[in-house]
Amino acid sequence: MKFRMGIFGALVLMLLTVGAGAADSQWTNRITVGEYNMAWDYTESFSGNDSIIFRADIDREFGNNDNFVNAWELLKADKEIRMQFQRSIDKEFDVRINNESTGIQVVDIDSMLSPGIIGNIHSTDAVVNRYNVSYRRKDSIFNASSIWFLGQSNSPVTIILPPGMDVFNISGINNLTKKIDTQTELAGFFSPVSGDRGEITINFIKNTTSHAEPTLNATNVTNAAVTQPVKKVASAIRNAGILAAGLVIILLIYVFKVRKKQYR
Repeated sequence: MKFRMGIFGALVLMLLTVGAGAADSQWTNRITVGEYNMAWDYTESFSGNDSIIFRADIDREFGNNDNFVNAWELLKADKEIRMQFQRSIDKEFDVRINNESTGIQVVDIDSMLSPGIIGNIHSTDAVVNRYNVSYRRKDSIFNASSIWFLGQSNSPVTIILPPGMDVFNISGINNLTKKIDTQTELAGFFSPVSGDRGEITINFIKNTTSHAEPTLNATNVTNAAVTQPVKKVASAIRNAGILAAGLVIILLIYVFKVRKKQYR
């Protein structure tokens, strides 16, 4: 393999094919960026003759070359792939924030080779392998202004950015489509830089727009909503008090007249 396709290219073929012609694979990327973390999911697919080559490589490199891939050989391949992922990242980080990888930590590397690989190497059944690398960052992404990704050129990529991020410049994505809802989703293909190398740079700012009503208006509405019922209650109490006072006066006048007649 001419270029370190590493964790974003045909990594499996790179480590399995020794002196053999590598089969082409379809490699897709899905990157989900959070405020303090990020997940990069990869899906690698083989079919037809490519899947035969892939199975044969596993049998030769991790097995006894008996034209059959068993579970133990697949497990050894899976272990080696994880190690290759880690060494690849250690050699060159594939994510940079503000053009540096300082403060970015790889939390977990996971791989799930297709169970369908087990069996006769001459099977042309499709092989779908999945990989995942999880990252963590000490500082909030909103304190930065750019994020950079290193990937396999011409491979499809989808990038999901966190809510509250406004993107104002994108470079390195061919056939770009942009979807903005509660969050921004970018899709396209890694643009070639050199050989199999593709690089994407996204420049952004934090969205400071507030959709909440101004505090003054909210207070006025609240006061108006509360004041009107209070006024009605106060008016009712006042009217009731006047009525009660009137009844007491009438009663006193009546009692006074009755007593006056008795004394005559």
